[in-house]
Amino acid sequence: MKETLTVLNSINERLGLVLEILSADQPIVKPKYVEVAEKVLSAGNAALEEVIPAVIEEVSTETPSNENIEVGSAVTYTGDRGELAGKRGTVVDLRNAWTVVNFDNEGDHTKCRKSELTLAGNEQPPEVTEKEVVVAEEKAVAESLFDDEAASHKIEKGSFKEYRDIHAIYSDVKKALGNKKYLRFRAKKVIGDDVTTQEMCHRYLIGVQDEEYLKEVGA
Repeated sequence: MKETLTVLNSINERLGLVLEILSADQPIVKPKYVEVAEKVLSAGNAALEEVIPAVIEEVSTETPSNENIEVGSAVTYTGDRGELAGKRGTVVDLRNAWTVVNFDNEGDHTKCRKSELTLAGNEQPPEVTEKEVVVAEEKAVAESLFDDEAASHKIEKGSFKEYRDIHAIYSDVKKALGNKKYLRFRAKKVIGDDVTTQEMCHRYLIGVQDEEYLKEVGA
């Protein structure tokens, strides 16, 4: 693009010079070759007007983003020093050709060239793997199914009355196996006349997608 602009400028300059020479001391009626030269020059100017905006845009996009680095900028090291690769930090000083950076988890300040740094705000987000997409989707589904009302239901009678609610029973890591079996049992059976607890246990296990319970009830 830049080469095209240079060529067009050169052609226009020469055509303009030729036109000046040909037009010197000419009568009011222009010779045919002068008219032709003027048309060519006019066409050249029109072409320049179309090309210049594109060239300006190209030049602006080629301007390195790290030219905007200043004290306080958040940056990432993208140079060749392996021990700093990918590290993020903050610019604390500018010393002539050097940019002094305080990298995270690094005790000392580090001198870098601007060409070795990239503004943190201009970084491209990392590519998301297929596995991460699946995990994110599963998490979103789980969150949408989670039953807050059922999770906060408290069992008032029996040994499990000490727990805050059903979610606390299910989430107790130390007693996970026994607690989950108990909730599955209560979800399928009404004890006494406590229909509410049976319903809440059922709803909670469905909400958290408890695999064993889903198999038992064929859900």
